[in-house]
Amino acid sequence: MVQALPRFLLWLVVANGLAAIGLSQEPVLVFPEQPGVGPSKVLGPDREVARLSGPELAPTAFEDEHEAATTWIEEPTSGPVQKNEAQSSPVKEDTNGLKPQPRSPAVPPKPANPYKGVFYENDFSYLDKPDNPYFYLGDALKRNRLGNWGILDVGGEYRLRQHNEHILNRDNNFLLQRTRIYGDLHVGERLRAYAEAIDATSAWEDLPPRPIEENRFDALNLFADVKILDADSGDLWFRGGRQELLYGNQRLISPLDWSNTRRTFDGVKLFWRGERWNIDGFWTRPIPFSQHVNNDHNFDHPDLDQEFYGIYMTRKGSCSQTLDLYYLGYAKYSDPRPFKTHTFGSRWEGKLDLWLWEIEGAYQFGEYGPVDHSAGFYTLGVGRKLARLGWEPTLWFYYDWASGDEDPTDGRHETFNQLFPLGHKYFGWMDLVGRQNIEDWNVLLTMKPHPAWEIAFWWHTFRLQEARDALYDAGGNAIRQDPTGAAGRSVGSEADVTVRWAFHPRADVLFGYSHLFPGRFLKLTPGGGDQSDFYYTQLSVRF
Repeated sequence: MVQALPRFLLWLVVANGLAAIGLSQEPVLVFPEQPGVGPSKVLGPDREVARLSGPELAPTAFEDEHEAATTWIEEPTSGPVQKNEAQSSPVKEDTNGLKPQPRSPAVPPKPANPYKGVFYENDFSYLDKPDNPYFYLGDALKRNRLGNWGILDVGGEYRLRQHNEHILNRDNNFLLQRTRIYGDLHVGERLRAYAEAIDATSAWEDLPPRPIEENRFDALNLFADVKILDADSGDLWFRGGRQELLYGNQRLISPLDWSNTRRTFDGVKLFWRGERWNIDGFWTRPIPFSQHVNNDHNFDHPDLDQEFYGIYMTRKGSCSQTLDLYYLGYAKYSDPRPFKTHTFGSRWEGKLDLWLWEIEGAYQFGEYGPVDHSAGFYTLGVGRKLARLGWEPTLWFYYDWASGDEDPTDGRHETFNQLFPLGHKYFGWMDLVGRQNIEDWNVLLTMKPHPAWEIAFWWHTFRLQEARDALYDAGGNAIRQDPTGAAGRSVGSEADVTVRWAFHPRADVLFGYSHLFPGRFLKLTPGGGDQSDFYYTQLSVRF
């Protein structure tokens, strides 16, 4: 139930977001999770300004791991350049009567990682610089000029992951493989065509593959962009076709990279890339995972009984803060219990010296079958870099809350609908918990003992928000429930550890382990609650 205090906090989050609009009037760069990266305007949509890393949040050590360290630096384009004699001289100054020595040429800094959470945002513009000395795996396929009318990028990823699961009543040991290939064609400054294929397989499993594990030879993205307005204050673009969606920190909208198949949509988008705001308006139909069964080889099709649409805005007012405002509508018409929800929310994250913070929340209303729907969620996080210690540690404390239904029989639906999230990131890597009817006190510690090594420790303590409502997994499915509430609210605790080794600029290995300490609710509901373990090893190679 969305009680008085939680509802007050939801509106406080929205109010904070609106107030933060006025924090700065200086136009800055696009934010890391939002579409719009790269400094080369000729690349087309979303690439008109450079990119800086935002506040240092929890690294996605299990999803798009390479993105955590991305930093784009804007190059000066105007203004006088002052040089002193020493700067302009090609030789070192002779201060002791000795023969001057040639000055060593400056080595350009290594380029930031060009791969983004969605590959259609990748930025290889560093290859356009005549003095660029850096070339990595796959770079020969990028920035290929087609006469004087076009530029073509070709690339992709191969990922291999071994699972060993002993989670409650599920015991399975299997191997996942995924290959993605894309082509990105820019025609002048106004046209773009992008296509990306995926092939995802599962092998040697003891149980039938889940829908998120197999999808044979299919289209992940297939769209065209057209610039319809080129103004001094920004550009307006239209996109139509199959497209992945990624917004904010992926709490509500994510391509779900952890899954072997990834999530995508068919639809249209109108997006503005301006000096002060990035604004996206979209209407789509989801491509359901449910069609990925029995080694499916058919071309994926959208669910015509679902609609997902909305407006997502990002304020570009400060390089140390990010502000998102959004409205999201989601409707499903043919479900046994059809629904239509409207979600209004905001997200504000930032940093000040060594302190970090993030606040996000949303209020949701609509209809679930014949009854009214009223729900919400919020996240409060504060972190600090422990600069005096070795290994660059960063410590975060989070509280996540999502409403549940106090009385399933009272004619009012109050369980939050988590929409299309990256649930795997925020509620334990066993995927037993989703952003519905849950309270989660959690602590995250990240360390970097070596530039090529990253370690993350994450501890969660889960409680149901309402005892009579269900426990929902990362996919939003009800997996346990006690309608009487006698089993209590204590779900249990989960400890997660990952170690990532980036042994090459385009390749890394990820080791992960999770352990579940079941609480009273899991022990007393049907199926029992034994302690559970999850091991995995993942290899990713991008090209």
